Amino acid sequence: MRRNGFEKPFNPMQVGTWALLPLLLLQFLFFASPILPIAASIPCTIAIFACGFSAAYYAYWVCITDPIDWRLQRHLKEQEGASCDHDSNANRGCVDDNDTKFCWVCSTDVHQLSMHCKFCNKCVGTFDHHCHWLNTCVGKANYDYFVRAVGSTLSLVV
Repeated sequence: MRRNGFEKPFNPMQVGTWALLPLLLLQFLFFASPILPIAASIPCTIAIFACGFSAAYYAYWVCITDPIDWRLQRHLKEQEGASCDHDSNANRGCVDDNDTKFCWVCSTDVHQLSMHCKFCNKCVGTFDHHCHWLNTCVGKANYDYFVRAVGSTLSLVV
């Protein structure tokens, strides 16, 4: 079961993402910035690098945040014999209601909006999709970081 996007096996798209971002920044620095007038070169370079760093920062947080369904997390901790941590980030704002369904792969009840990801082999809370570019699932726990990463990347490219 993959906990975050930095665990093996790495996806070729993910490796391409982490190689392409610095390459785009260096390309702008060495090829586009020198041909601009100095009055435009400095602000444009600062803006491009700010967008690039914010895209990398938010993509990092998307990758390290585990979007596992909190019921599955509780089930796994109970199997290990550990007590359930009801104050973790995944549980914050969740109410243990009867809005569940059974995941036959995980062999436990999960939230109605959770889905099992075949790439990560776990149920993800409020599953949106599995992002191959970041090699992680996007769900409730990391959706805000994902939107910010996409917005930063969009502003970098535009």
